[in-house]
Parts: sequence; structure tokens; C-alpha cells
Amino acid sequence: MANVRPYHASFTTDVEYHQYECDTCGKTAANTYMEPARSQMLERQLCWHCNYWREFEVRLEKDHSHMTIIDGHVYGPGSRTSGPMRGMAGRRFDIEYISPSVHAGKRITTFDLWSGSNLPDDLAAKYPDTARFLGGAEKVEMEGDIKRCWNPSDRQGEPYPLPSKLDLR
Repeated sequence: MANVRPYHASFTTDVEYHQYECDTCGKTAANTYMEPARSQMLERQLCWHCNYWREFEVRLEKDHSHMTIIDGHVYGPGSRTSGPMRGMAGRRFDIEYISPSVHAGKRITTFDLWSGSNLPDDLAAKYPDTARFLGGAEKVEMEGDIKRCWNPSDRQGEPYPLPSKLDLR
């Protein structure tokens, strides 16, 4: 750990923090995060971003075929149909699962879609999409203060089964 040096945070704490260059991306990093990330970052000498994606890859290795990945973006479709705390403001999203998903060919409707993250290019190449939006739903990349938004499905017919009917992780 030759490039590790003490880091003095701008907040008061009894924890000793360290600063170093990330072994993956080369950015200067400080392990000023909660456990277990703080210890992992220092041990691996990774920045938060590189450490996060290393941990997420472990999840992908185990659960990829049960996950909802559309255009390299990870989603969490919920089954709530009412109430104030629903993803995407409770708008309707119709989704069809494709190979390599274990649910390939099945369709769901969610009124509770949660957005995760865009997979980095190396992980997106290794772990392909498992689903696609139906009925005109899409993620739209924009410029300015709002970087992306989602258009819901335009389908007005009977919804497909809720995500709770599938083993999604």
C-alpha cells in the first residue's frame, strides 16, 4: 500500500480515513464511506465507483438471468398498484423478458418501476439485456439539468400479470 496516505475529512469522526489512487481508473480516492465499502475500498485500493461495480458484478454472476436489464440499464419492477411510493410516479410500463432471462417470452406490467444504474460498458458486454419495453415505453437521454426521463407504455388494454408472479431479483 505504497500510495496510501492519511486523509483528513472535513467532518468530525473517530475513523481514520485514507487517500490513494484507484488501481482501476487512476482517480484519487478517499475511503470516507460507511462499512463495508470503506474497508473494501482501502483493501482493494479502489474508488467508490470501481468498488461498487466490482461488488455489483458478484450479484450479476449469481442473478443475471433473473434480473431486469433493458438497454444496459438495471431496473427493479415492483408490484404495487396504488399508493404514493411507487417508482416512476406509478406510470404503466409493459415489459417482455428475452433470452438469456429465465423468464424469456413472459410479459409483465408494472406501475412501480424503479431505475437502477447503467451498467459500465465492460459489464454490459458481459451481461446482455434480459428484457425490453413494450407499448412505446422508453428511456430518453436528454441534455441540460435533466439527464434522462422515461416515457411510459401507451397501451390502454388489460395489463399483463404483475412482477410478483415472477422470481425477479
